Amino acid sequence: MGVLQRFEHRLQGMYDGGFARAFKSDLQPTEVAGAVQREMDDRAAIVAQGRTLVPNDFVAEISPADYERLDVYADSLSIELATLAREYAREQGYSFVGPVRIRFESVPDLSVGTFRIRSGVIRGATVEDGEIRRPVSDLPRPQEGFPGSPRLLVSTADSAGNATNQRTFPLTSPLTILGRGTDCDLRLVDQGVSRHHAEIRVEDDEVVLVDLGSTNGTFVNGQPIRRVSLTDGTHVTLGRTTLVFRRDGAY
Repeated sequence: MGVLQRFEHRLQGMYDGGFARAFKSDLQPTEVAGAVQREMDDRAAIVAQGRTLVPNDFVAEISPADYERLDVYADSLSIELATLAREYAREQGYSFVGPVRIRFESVPDLSVGTFRIRSGVIRGATVEDGEIRRPVSDLPRPQEGFPGSPRLLVSTADSAGNATNQRTFPLTSPLTILGRGTDCDLRLVDQGVSRHHAEIRVEDDEVVLVDLGSTNGTFVNGQPIRRVSLTDGTHVTLGRTTLVFRRDGAY
């Protein structure tokens, strides 16, 4: 099954027909997905032997009417499109320098059913030597907050096993991928962490941590987990990295 076919299959079971009604215009998710793939192909740049760099930040510009119809599904569709981009990059041997993000914007000059894709290369946040290094980007990204300002307090162990100072990483996206790979939302430079180790999903009022089949496992309060809801004060361990989940108020 190809990348686009897997994308369609994931969408089919998610929306129980509601998504199809939202896209009763000529705008179709598979067309947007195909355009993202073409954008990656067109802007692929060989930066070193065996390494081809492609954009990781995409904006799909659509008409105001389509944007209004899409509203309730935008976050879920963005996540699935980002998954498709990562899968396509693996198939083609492409590399990213930061997390893959795809978002939608309303553009008045576009008519119903039409769209444009624009893209950029943006580095992600990296945890290394006790610091969270955030990029300086000339492409603004919306920072949408969630109730209670969910966030991670991140600390790593040094060579002597001593914990470094905690740093704060706010959770501003419905999906945050944690791992050693450069395409992770929060990249952990830790040999005990898998390339794609775990993900955090904000689902309504619930924040869920999911292990992605990591080699060394994901531990919550000292216990190995596959999937668990996070509550304020929960301790998460990946390799030698400790994350403390914090959220204000009672949810």
